[in-house]
Amino acid sequence: AAPSAVLAACGGGNDGAPAPPPAPAPAPAPAPTPLSRLKAAVEKPALTIATNPLTVSQGNSNSAATQLGANALVYPPLANPGRLSLATVSQVWGHHRDGWNGLSGGVIAGNIVVPIQRSHPGATTGSGGVCGLHFRFDGRAFEILFAGTDARITLVVDGRYAASKIITTTLSGGVTGARLSATNSFVRFDFGTAASRQVSIYALSSQGPCAIAIGATDHLQPWDRSAEASFAAMADSYGGGSGLQWWGGLFWEAAALLGIAHVDLDAIGGTGYAPNNTNADTRNPGNAFPARLASNVDAKPDLFLTSGGINDNNSIAAPPLYASAADALAGFNAGVSAYYRALRTALPESVLAATGPWAPRASTPTDPVQQSKADTIKAALRDVGGPWVFLDNLNGGWVNSAGASAPASGAWQTGTGTSAAPKGDGNGDLYLSADGTHPNVDGMVYLGTRVATDLRAALLAL
Repeated sequence: AAPSAVLAACGGGNDGAPAPPPAPAPAPAPAPTPLSRLKAAVEKPALTIATNPLTVSQGNSNSAATQLGANALVYPPLANPGRLSLATVSQVWGHHRDGWNGLSGGVIAGNIVVPIQRSHPGATTGSGGVCGLHFRFDGRAFEILFAGTDARITLVVDGRYAASKIITTTLSGGVTGARLSATNSFVRFDFGTAASRQVSIYALSSQGPCAIAIGATDHLQPWDRSAEASFAAMADSYGGGSGLQWWGGLFWEAAALLGIAHVDLDAIGGTGYAPNNTNADTRNPGNAFPARLASNVDAKPDLFLTSGGINDNNSIAAPPLYASAADALAGFNAGVSAYYRALRTALPESVLAATGPWAPRASTPTDPVQQSKADTIKAALRDVGGPWVFLDNLNGGWVNSAGASAPASGAWQTGTGTSAAPKGDGNGDLYLSADGTHPNVDGMVYLGTRVATDLRAALLAL
């Protein structure tokens, strides 16, 4: 028995002392927040343009025939009694597809189709947004069936734009051809070779995309991007038109520069924080920004940017809406305050951002009426609490709810000329369209870049 006891003592090495407790488990990683997702997004490399030219072609009008052969796989299937749509099929993924609108649909060559949009209704008008489809694909070519006409597409493949600008025409070797104007037809996107690719396609037409087709031996799988940051914008007509790569102008251009893949844009021309006398629609309070919030906050965006005020009246009598200048000021101030209170209540953790009113015709010094609108908007952001960012487009610079700021660097929009009638006194000669109010394509890119540059700095400083 003695040798056995000696062996036990040698083996233990601690004279019978208790073993040390196990090391504590590492603390779980903190749950991602809207701000953490945004900071991760803005540190991504910018999208580049693919070097291999994409071939784009369009099928015949009012035809459901693809160029992929008789055994092509179509999702949802063309025999579609259940009225499935790209908002419901499992082969693709989309950001908050539960909020997409399957339009009333129709029939193409005897097949039931349900086009999709992301709609934002007002009382008497509304805004139709682009739906982004995300998937993994291993074939050479796929096709999208569009209802209506005038297809417009942004295609991002493996982190690169597939074309040098938004796709609105056929393409062959990178050379543009006929406009994608056929009604109710497939559009084909041909990469030239089969390979495994991660694809994001943002597409719309006069009615919307309604199906995707692939070859019989190809595979389509959803690409879940739910962990990535999301962006919503409320705007007037500055949210319309086309940028270089995106339909929806400067806000989509800004989001792409910020590394944000999910954008929800509500833009109705002539509108603002309060009713105004531009037309019957803008006089209706149900079309102003506060009344349109419900469908914009349901997807809980990480970043919500509001850009308005150019159409608002806070300084002159304008019957029947505003009997006096004081009434106009009170109406604008009340609209701004109500809007940001409702926005912060709906999105307690999201980053709220805003610009002042756009000023396409520069004033030196800054026009006091426009400056007063900007001051009201910035004060409303402060009142509802952070996290928030104010982008000072009238004077340059920015400020955020953490107290960080950038100094005034000058107005974003300068001069009195347009691209059609240059005056040599500012950047309006380059960036303003012939109407003297709205940016041209280059202006959309320029303003989107200004928004993205300042937002990136302000977000990283929160």
